[in-house]
Amino acid sequence: MSESASQTSLVVKCQSCNTAMVDMGDIPFRTGGTSGAAHLLFGNWAELGEGVLHLDAFVCQNCGRVQLFADSQTRDSLR
Repeated sequence: MSESASQTSLVVKCQSCNTAMVDMGDIPFRTGGTSGAAHLLFGNWAELGEGVLHLDAFVCQNCGRVQLFADSQTRDSLR
């Protein structure tokens, strides 16, 4: 969505307040891999199954609601 938001000035409205939300840009979310004790034992090997989802975040300044949308790179990787 970040590509289209920057190109077409897309306005995302808060579902609670019906006001325009602020685009926080692309936020990478790490998925998979391991943490905790396994990460201590195996080090970087524990991150082999890890992936990154790129999500576009929007926040409402009025009520604090956050909405996340998968960007085109993430949508393409799911196909």
